[in-house]
Amino acid sequence: MAINVKEILAEGLLKLCETYSLETITIQQILTYTGVSRQTFYNHFKDKNDLIQYIYLHKIIPLYNEADTQMNFYESLLDTFQRMKTYHIFMKQACLIDDQNCLKDYMFEHCKQFDLELHQKLYGKEPMPEALRFATEYHATASSNMTLSWILSDMPASCEEMAQLITQMRSIGMEKLFEHSRTIKNPYKK
Repeated sequence: MAINVKEILAEGLLKLCETYSLETITIQQILTYTGVSRQTFYNHFKDKNDLIQYIYLHKIIPLYNEADTQMNFYESLLDTFQRMKTYHIFMKQACLIDDQNCLKDYMFEHCKQFDLELHQKLYGKEPMPEALRFATEYHATASSNMTLSWILSDMPASCEEMAQLITQMRSIGMEKLFEHSRTIKNPYKK
């Protein structure tokens, strides 16, 4: 069985977050904790923010790595919120960092690109109408902002409530926007 260095580093950073502020954790601390060499770290990651984004992609939102037209949006979103809750300490600290290539910016961009890809695949071979593109970007931005607010306010609503509210809000007006789609009429209907 091959050793997954990325997972070792990710788990190390997550453990260190339980004791230290994510912003102050150094690469040297991660290396000391995990026993991974500096060269090996840089063979896998550009910097600490790259490792933070890896954790986000592979531990928090693994169901959103590729646009899958068969996905159940509500169930996938619920899974994501549950994972965010599991890694709440990490998520909150990561979202408070405001550096270049920070997680907050990455979340917004990833959500927008994922939604645009998914909606295009669901719409079919023809380019999606400009109104659908606008609505997609609007909903991606709104969902990301609400998620960020939820994380930073220590997750006062349940994961189920968040997933349900965002899914309901995304559903509004989608039947009209997808009316000329060959594949689906509303990707957010349960």
